[in-house]
Amino acid sequence: MTKITVMLIEDDLRASYTLESTINQHPQFTVIAASESYADAVRQFEMYRPELIFVDITLPDGNGLEVVRLLRERQASCHFIMTTAEREIATIEKAVQLGVMDYLVKPIRISRVNQALEDFLRYREKLTAATTLDQTDIDQLLRKCPAAPIRQTPKGIDATTLANLKAILRNEQMDDFSAEDIGQRMNVSRITARRYLEYLETEGMIRLVLNYKTGGRPQRRYQLVQGL
Repeated sequence: MTKITVMLIEDDLRASYTLESTINQHPQFTVIAASESYADAVRQFEMYRPELIFVDITLPDGNGLEVVRLLRERQASCHFIMTTAEREIATIEKAVQLGVMDYLVKPIRISRVNQALEDFLRYREKLTAATTLDQTDIDQLLRKCPAAPIRQTPKGIDATTLANLKAILRNEQMDDFSAEDIGQRMNVSRITARRYLEYLETEGMIRLVLNYKTGGRPQRRYQLVQGL
């Protein structure tokens, strides 16, 4: 299977590493280029011609939105996802006007990156499945359809186990903890604990922090964002 090629335009090396590692873990995407500046981004785009580009707005020699504008003017056949700390309405409006597919606010959650990738896959599959679309399909592409009802807990997340995890975090006032720490307290595997922690991350209750002081691969740690 041919993977979807991705390019990163990001001057924060930690953010770039997190994005690259998250995207490369998805079986249908691969990062083929990473740039830290406006000038290098334009040069690398011409070299690699990626299908999807993650673009930071603030760059040392320019603006990520201007990169998008320039490539649009050159009729580049690619799609864009913004990754930025910018939350001003005017900036978001400009991004929408330029036709970006998604807008991820920093600090970016890994779960949110994965959601953006899955949304792009659905969008791409819709476009390649047929030569014409009906109104419903068009509405879905433009995200005009109401969201489907959300289950109380997704598949693989048991409500009782989740409640127990929240109680542990609340009662022990835990902060800066790992999946291993939680697994030991709940008597479950590290993988199971990590699945529940990732769910709490998607809910905005905890945040992922990468510890780079390990001498090797960064360690995943978690911190409470709000009271549980």
